[in-house]
This record gives sequence, C-alpha cells and structure tokens, in this order.
Amino acid sequence: MENTAEAVVIGGGVIGTSVAFHLAKIGLRNVVLLERSHLAAGSTGRSVGLIETNYGLDVDVALAKCGYDEFRRFSEVTGGNAEFHPRPYLETVAAKDQEAHLERAVEVGRRHGVRVRLVSPEEIAEAFPELRVDDVTRGLLSQDAGFCDPHSVATSYAAAAQRLGVTVQTKTPVERILVERGRVRGVRTAAGEIRAPVVVNATGPWCNDLLEPLGLSLPVARWQRQIFVTSPHPDIPNDRPMYIDLPGRFYFRQELSGGFVLGLVEDDPAQESELANPETDWAFKARAVEAAVHRVPKLAETSIASAWSGVVTFTPDQLPVLGPVKEAAGLYLANGMSGYGVMISPGVGTALAEMIVRGESKTIDVSGLGYGRFHGKDVVQGAGLWLSGP
Repeated sequence: MENTAEAVVIGGGVIGTSVAFHLAKIGLRNVVLLERSHLAAGSTGRSVGLIETNYGLDVDVALAKCGYDEFRRFSEVTGGNAEFHPRPYLETVAAKDQEAHLERAVEVGRRHGVRVRLVSPEEIAEAFPELRVDDVTRGLLSQDAGFCDPHSVATSYAAAAQRLGVTVQTKTPVERILVERGRVRGVRTAAGEIRAPVVVNATGPWCNDLLEPLGLSLPVARWQRQIFVTSPHPDIPNDRPMYIDLPGRFYFRQELSGGFVLGLVEDDPAQESELANPETDWAFKARAVEAAVHRVPKLAETSIASAWSGVVTFTPDQLPVLGPVKEAAGLYLANGMSGYGVMISPGVGTALAEMIVRGESKTIDVSGLGYGRFHGKDVVQGAGLWLSGP
C-alpha cells in the first residue's frame, strides 16, 4: 500500500472518482482513491442516471450544466464511455401556486445558457402524447438533458484517473480520518496508514461514520429510493422525454428498449441494515405503478420486468455539502447530494479539485455550499429539485 500521498479521496462512487480524476487533470497526481467495496457499490450503482439542468438556484444550475456539458463529451474528456443518451426533459406541477418554481427554473436556466421553456398542458401533450395532462397546470421542457450509466461513469473516471497516476484501491475500508492539532494527517485502514495533508470525504450515506469521531456531523437524512422497470409498450416510442412529477416525487425515463424506469422516493427513512444492501419493497411497488399508470395510462398494459432499491441522501435545503472543514485543515467534504449526485458529479469534481489545488473554485462558485451554512440562518428550504423535502 502507498503510505504517503498528496491527497486521499474516500469513496469510489461517481463523486469520489470524479474528484480523483479532476485532481489529477489539473496536476495533482499523487492521489490515492480508497473504496471499501468495489467501484459504484453504493448509491451510484443504484441510480437511474438522469442528467438534467433545471433548478431554481444559480449554483444548482451551474453544477448541473457543467455535468451535462462534460457528459456530452465524456469520451473526449476521460477516454471512457458514460453511455450518455440525449433526451428532452419534462417537469410538471399540479397547482397554480407551484408554477413559480418552474418560472424561476426557466429564468435561472436561461441565464446559464440552458435551452428551456415553459409549456402549457396542450404543448405537453404534443411533446409526450401518452402523458395525462388533465390534472397538470404547467410544465417545463428542456433540451439539455439525457441519461447515462452511472456505473460506467464511475469506472471510467477511475480508469482515467489511474492513467494520470492516481492509485485506486478497492476493498480497502477507511477506519478513521487522522487529525492532529487541527490539521489532517491522513487516514487509517486495516492495511495501515496513508499520510496525506488532504483528505476528501465522498462516502455518500456513510459520511458521518468518519466525521463523528472527529466531533463533526452533517444533517444528512438517508432515504430509500425504489426503482421499477416496466416491459416496453409497442405503441410508445423509446424517445419520449424523461419526466418528473415535482409535487409527487415521482419520475421516470425510458430504457433504449422502450421500457419505463420508474422512480419513487419512500416516505420512511432508510434503516441502518438497509444501507449496505437495500431491499426492493414489493409492497411499495403498488404506489409506483399507480403513479405511473395515472400519468401514462398505457402503462397499465405493461408488466414489471425488474426492480432494485438504493439509498439517497438529503440535506435540509436539498443542496450538496462541498468544501473545507475549518476544524480540520485539509479535510474536504463532498456529501449530501440530495438525489442528483450523478448529474452534478463532473461539477463537484471540478469544484473540489480547484479548491484543493488552487485555493478556490473559480469554474463554479460553490462558496455557499459549505457545511457552516447549517449553523446559521442561511438554509434555503426546498432549494433543490423537489418542491418539498422528504
């Protein structure tokens, strides 16, 4: 095992591998990435891979637009394949008082060059003829969107990082982040210590396991995400827009085969036993199927072909926690992705790499995403994708 490094990144999902790659890309090559299982073993490998760019805050859109731009030219950037497929993206709301969220998203998106517009129920029906619109008041339709294979993203980032000199070690759990006199000194694993002046915590739902021994804790709620995949419908083309019902916390996209990948966030927090191996809640399937058939009635003629479950983390404001920890100089956080970690992983990797190497993130201003915001009065409720938090 390497016993010294310029930086250690903990976590082998899309966030950790992106950070490691972008660190190496801008010149920090003596980096060690540690993953306790295999790459994409956690939330990454159980994501549906949505990539979209529409939010109500500049920082969200900047992170997402950076992601979309990098995924479009992923092979050029990394030499790997994200399995990215462009698709339109559609959001709808069901009440007039929810439309301000869409209006804000369009305004902010256009400021960042996103191709997005508001659409009426009639225009929604033109873009997605099979979609029920009689209970929809308005929608948002964007062209800057698509979906990817998150596992391919993580493994491609890791392989690209290795080609640049990064050491990637799987099956290597980190037991503790080492801090002496208010400064990071490295990490301890079962195989020994790695001394490093910089450590990045990118461990997803397990972030507090390494922070609490240091006297730190992030307000990260962990929820299960249930995914069900339908069989294709012969009368529905496979190029329909990806869709999100904002007030219902329900979403879907199509596979290349035409089957619908249905997602619904559960109403109950994930149990500790569910984190390592989330189980599909087949009783919950009825709710997902009901939501899908309500929105696309023709799906009543399909069947559930497969399913899986994952864990998603939410912060109180649905914004990620990015940046340095003042109590432990050299410790950086990349946590609390609030359900959209895959799509912003390129932006997060870019921002963290610039902070570590250059002292600040200049490509994207993420200065407002530090963990200290939860200690004051600056928390913006509902700032992320959903109209109301879980």
